[in-house]
Amino acid sequence: MIIVYGSRFYGRIRQCGSSFLATKFVHIYFVPLIPIGSHLVFEENGDGSYRGVAAPFSFKSVMAGYLRVWGPLAIILTGVLTAGAVDDLSDDPLAMLIAGGFGGLVGLALLAGVILAYAVMGKLSTTEKQQRAVYALHSGYYVDPAELGDARHSLREDLIEKIRARARGLSAMGYRVSADPAQAWPHIAMDPTQNDEAFITAAFTLARLDGSLAQGPYKTHMEQVHAHLWQRISRSNAPYLHAVLQA
Repeated sequence: MIIVYGSRFYGRIRQCGSSFLATKFVHIYFVPLIPIGSHLVFEENGDGSYRGVAAPFSFKSVMAGYLRVWGPLAIILTGVLTAGAVDDLSDDPLAMLIAGGFGGLVGLALLAGVILAYAVMGKLSTTEKQQRAVYALHSGYYVDPAELGDARHSLREDLIEKIRARARGLSAMGYRVSADPAQAWPHIAMDPTQNDEAFITAAFTLARLDGSLAQGPYKTHMEQVHAHLWQRISRSNAPYLHAVLQA
C-alpha cells in the first residue's frame, strides 16, 4: 500500500496576483495535519518550488487551511452520523426529531465555517490590493513591504537610490531640490506642485516600509505620509490600480 504524505501549503490568504500568505502543513493523502510554519510566498513555480520568506505564524491561515479541507469532510461525516442516528431512533419520533435537528444545526455551522473560510477569511480589500499594486512597481511583487522581514533593509536601500535618481531628474526639469533627497523625500513627495509618479510611488512604498521599522513619533509620521500619498495616488486613476483587481 502506497501512503502519500509530505508537506505543502494550505490556508492561502491575502492573495494578490501570484503572491499570498500560507502555512505549510504535514499532510497524509493531502489532508493537512500539523502546521509547521507560515510563509509569505512571492510566486510558485511549476515544479513545486517557490520564492518567498518565512513569516510569523498565522493563526488565520492555519484556520483557513483546516476549515477548507476538514470542513467538507466534517460535513459529510455529520450527515452520515445524523442519518444513522435518525434511522436508529425511528421508533421514537421525539428523539429522532432532536437527533435530526442537532445534526442539522452542526452541519449548517460547519457549512457556514467552510463558506467563510473560502469567501471571506483573509481576503484583501480593494484598497489593500491597489496599494499592493503600487508596492509591486518597486518590489516586483504584490506584497506589503511591512511583511518582508529582514528583506526590508535591502528594499529600503533600493528605494532610496530610486528616489535619489528621480530627484536628479526633477532637478534637471527645473524642480528645486534644495536638500538631500534621502532625508527630504517625505517633504518632496508631499509637495502638491510635484507630480512625478515614480517619485511619489517610491516614497509611498518607503513610507510603508519605514513605518514598519520605526517606533514612536517617527512611526506615526510615516503612517501620516503613507496616508497622504495614498490619497494622491488613488485619485490618479492609474491603470495598474484597476488591473490588479482583475488579477
